[in-house]
Amino acid sequence: MDFAKLKYAVKQTYIQVTTSIAFYPIVISLGLYALAMSTTYLDRISVGGSLIDKVPFLKIDDENTARDLLSSLLTGLLTLVTFTFAMVMIVLTQVTSSFSPRLLPDLLNKRGSQIVLGTIIGTAGFIIVVLSNVNTMPEGPKVPELSVAISMYLGFACLISFIYFIHMISNQVQIGNILSNTYHTTRAVLDRELKSGSYHEDWKEDEKFYLVKAWDSGYFDTVTSKEFMKVSRKMGLKLRVLVHQGTYLLKDEPFLKINKPMNQKIQQILEENVIFRHQENIKENFFYSFKQLTEIAVKALSPAINDPGTAIHAIDYLLDLLCRLQGLRGQKVVEHEDGTAAIIYAPIPFETTFYLCTASIRAYSSQDVAVQAKLIDLIAKVSKRDEENKHRSLMEKELNSIEEASAQDMKSQEDVAYIKALIQNAREKYMADEPAARREK
Repeated sequence: MDFAKLKYAVKQTYIQVTTSIAFYPIVISLGLYALAMSTTYLDRISVGGSLIDKVPFLKIDDENTARDLLSSLLTGLLTLVTFTFAMVMIVLTQVTSSFSPRLLPDLLNKRGSQIVLGTIIGTAGFIIVVLSNVNTMPEGPKVPELSVAISMYLGFACLISFIYFIHMISNQVQIGNILSNTYHTTRAVLDRELKSGSYHEDWKEDEKFYLVKAWDSGYFDTVTSKEFMKVSRKMGLKLRVLVHQGTYLLKDEPFLKINKPMNQKIQQILEENVIFRHQENIKENFFYSFKQLTEIAVKALSPAINDPGTAIHAIDYLLDLLCRLQGLRGQKVVEHEDGTAAIIYAPIPFETTFYLCTASIRAYSSQDVAVQAKLIDLIAKVSKRDEENKHRSLMEKELNSIEEASAQDMKSQEDVAYIKALIQNAREKYMADEPAARREK
């Protein structure tokens, strides 16, 4: 049985269920339904009435008054549910059209919205149960006094939660908060990787490795490290990944290398522990965040949105993340306790990531002086962090591309001259720190 794959599938299913927008509403609704049945039982055996007698200002023993109160609360709550769902859909539609559809999973995972929806829906269900027991209980009083009192307080709780919901949803739709959340999540992941000590610039394996082709089509997501390491330690199996996380693979495309000839048992181990899926999770693959920030910047620069300020904001965050990514040099190697390798990942594709981010933004900002200036500043600052000048040629090509694009697309010669001056200044900044021996060459 594929225990590793089953365990991973159960884990991912658990995450998908618990982060679904329907999870907390269902749990809270079931909890309040159970509470309604409990309080109804207490009212039926007259315990609820005895408790309410100690706080007489909460006592409602007239069936018409109780029915009118509960009916009014139920009508108001149904209106709140409709309005709340409508606001959620409006926010999701706005985020999709104005920023990027890839941001929807993060917004849907917000627990605040789920708890508010669950509180309102659950309270409505609670009141329905209580209302159905007014003057219908075969035993006990005609009015379930304890249940009615709790209904009033739950109604107040719904009003407070709705006020909180308005505040929260107005913050979630702000692009500054969306960018900040994406940035801080990615920064935390990159910092964890930088401190892990798992990256090696000159890792070599003298063993012979055998090529393995993809047995299915899909996006390469991850390798279940703990489960694979247990098996690989017993068999002496090493795995070298040839592609980066998030790469789409076709069936029979070169994918892995292993240090032992392929057989049915090894094939089963690989299929159990190498995971394909079709979702983007920044915490598992931080490269997705570079894509999301770039898409937000490009979307903001489109004629329909025309928001260069958001693009500049995204570029600032990309600058910090690219500098941190540049610090991840070499290959990530997952090792056993004795220092032998278990999983060797492909080298970090800094140049590809950098080029795709800057080239995409450059193509849509060639007429905007402010965005072009910010892009030049990003290139200059990333270059200064390149202590070994590994990416100097790429930086130079990007500056040349910006200079060519601005000369072709900008209508004002003053703007063109300004961009050229910034580019020249950027070249001087990162050339100034270049070792003299390298410059002489």
